[in-house]
Amino acid sequence: MKLKLLACEVFYREIAHFTSCTKNIVDVEFLEKGLHDKSDILRAKLQERIDAVSAAGGYEAIALAYGLCGNSAAGLAAGKLPLIIPKVHDCAGFLLGSNKRYMEYFKDNLSQPFTSTGYMERGDSMYREGESDMKLSGTKGNYEEFVKMYGEENAKFIMDSLAPKKHNDRIVYIETDITKHLNYSEKTKEYAKKENLKYVEYQADLKLLEDLIAGNWSDNERFLVVAPGKSIKPSYDELVIKSS
Repeated sequence: MKLKLLACEVFYREIAHFTSCTKNIVDVEFLEKGLHDKSDILRAKLQERIDAVSAAGGYEAIALAYGLCGNSAAGLAAGKLPLIIPKVHDCAGFLLGSNKRYMEYFKDNLSQPFTSTGYMERGDSMYREGESDMKLSGTKGNYEEFVKMYGEENAKFIMDSLAPKKHNDRIVYIETDITKHLNYSEKTKEYAKKENLKYVEYQADLKLLEDLIAGNWSDNERFLVVAPGKSIKPSYDELVIKSS
């Protein structure tokens, strides 16, 4: 299979590893980390590249090494080629291997700052100030509306997730076996000590990224395959996104 991969540069080293291992021909185009700061800009850039690749031809599919990412992926439309994207909120879920694992670790604070080798090496900020994808675009963002849509218990959870956490007492580092030798975890520990923060380390699970590159997309709980002419939209449930 010949695949075009549009990816955030925070996965540069990991993607370099897996593209060297796959039997697929994978042409990678990295977009700068800073585009995450404004979802409209990232969405426009991704759609521009999707349209250009689709129009040019020569590929069997376009894959995105992104999650919903602050609703940046919401509204992205497939052109003539299938569009594949993992069902995760953001790069933390991507690195942890699933949205389920992401929610287990971050459910009490979806805006929890975290970092990884890619974040340490790319851009101006050494860590990601979390920004929940549960902004729920297309809603007014009030409690009464969420109760009608999702029930009282879920509405309370959503409102708590949307509330900004002004006082984070920790920083999370996500370690990968591929980049462990670079010792960015030690730099993060030093930063945490300097800022009087608790250091927390989670082990990455890169199977999601590996399967994205290998073309193993049959598990619809992990991957969304957007057919030509269809688009991505938030699903507001554990699957994160769906096509319409």
